[in-house]
Amino acid sequence: MCQVKNLGTYEVASLSLISSFILLILIANLFLIPVADAQSHVSLCYFYGEDCSHCKDVEVVIEELEEKYPGLEVHKFEISYNATNCELFNAFIQVYNPQAVEIPAVFIGNKSLIGYGLTKEKLENEIAFCMQNKCPNPLSIIKGKEENQSPLLVMLIGTALIEGINPCGFAVLIFLLASLLVLKSKRSVLGVGLSFIAGVFATHFFVGFGIMGCYLFSGLTTIVRNIVILIAISAGVINIRDFWRDKATLAIPSSLKPNIVKLVKSASIPSAILLGFFATIAGLPCTGCIYLSILELIAGTPSKVLFLLLYNFFYALPLFVIVAIIYKGTSPEEVEEWRKDKRRYMKLIGGLVMLAVGIAMLFGFA
Repeated sequence: MCQVKNLGTYEVASLSLISSFILLILIANLFLIPVADAQSHVSLCYFYGEDCSHCKDVEVVIEELEEKYPGLEVHKFEISYNATNCELFNAFIQVYNPQAVEIPAVFIGNKSLIGYGLTKEKLENEIAFCMQNKCPNPLSIIKGKEENQSPLLVMLIGTALIEGINPCGFAVLIFLLASLLVLKSKRSVLGVGLSFIAGVFATHFFVGFGIMGCYLFSGLTTIVRNIVILIAISAGVINIRDFWRDKATLAIPSSLKPNIVKLVKSASIPSAILLGFFATIAGLPCTGCIYLSILELIAGTPSKVLFLLLYNFFYALPLFVIVAIIYKGTSPEEVEEWRKDKRRYMKLIGGLVMLAVGIAMLFGFA
C-alpha cells in the first residue's frame, strides 16, 4: 500500500511561504500589467508660431508634461516662418476639422486642442487617455488620409471626363467652329478653339473654387452635405428620366441662347474666350450637379487646389478632342450629327453618375 508521509511543521511552513510568494507575484503582475500599458508610447503634434505669446505659455506646459510622462513623444512644428510646416498644419486642419483655426494647436490621437481651448487640464486628460487606450499617431492619420486619396483621384478623373462629355458644351463649340470655317480659314480653328477652351477651363475652375470656398466657410456641415446629396440624386433621376423621354430638362436657358449666337458669329479670339465663359455658366444645369458633389469631396482633402486643377483639365479634355478632330478635316456637321445621335446616352451616363455619387455620399462611401 501507498503510505502518505506526514509533513512536519517546518515543511508546512516552507510550503506556506512559497505559496504566499507565488500569490504575491501573481497579484503584482495584475497591477504591473496596467502600469506597463499606462506607460505606452504616445505621440503628440504641436503647432506654434515664433511670435505667439500664448504659444510660449503652452510650450512650458508641454515641457512639464514631457517630464511627467516619459512615454510622451512631442513633435513640434513652427508655422510662422516655415512653409512646409504651414502646409502640414493645413493638412491637419482638413483632416481633424476643428471648430477654430488658430495656434497654438495640439493634435493627439483623434482629438485636437486649439487656441485658448488648449489648457493643461484638457491636454493632460487626453495624454492620460491615450496612455491607457493606445491612440494612433496623428502623423500616421494624416499619412493614411493622403494614401487613401488614390481612389478619389481615379473617381475625379472619371467624373471629370463624364461631366466634360456633355451635350451643352459640345453644341456651343461645334457651332462656333462651324461658323469659323465659313467665315475664316481652317487655320483659325485652332486659335479660336483653344481660346474657347481656355475660357471654359478658367470659368469652370473659378466657379468650383468659389463653391469649394463656401463649403469650407460653412464648415462642411451635415446640412450642407445633405443639400448636395439631395441635388445630386434629384439631378441624376431627372437626367435618367430625360433619357427615356428624349427631352432635355436640364439645358442651356433659352434666354441666353441669342447672346451666345451673337458671340459665335464674331468668331474672334476675345469673343471665343467670352463665349467660353457664357457657355460654361449657361451649361451648368446640364451636368453641373456632378461638379457640385465632387467639390464637396475635394474640399475635405489637403490637396484640394491640385485636385481642382486636375479635375478641370480632364473636364476640358473632350473639348480638345473635338477641336483636334475638326482641325484634322472632319466637318463640324458630321461631329454635330454624332452629338445629336449620342445626346440621349450622354444624358443617361451623366444621370447615372450623379445618382451613384449622391448615393455613395448618402451611405458614407464618398
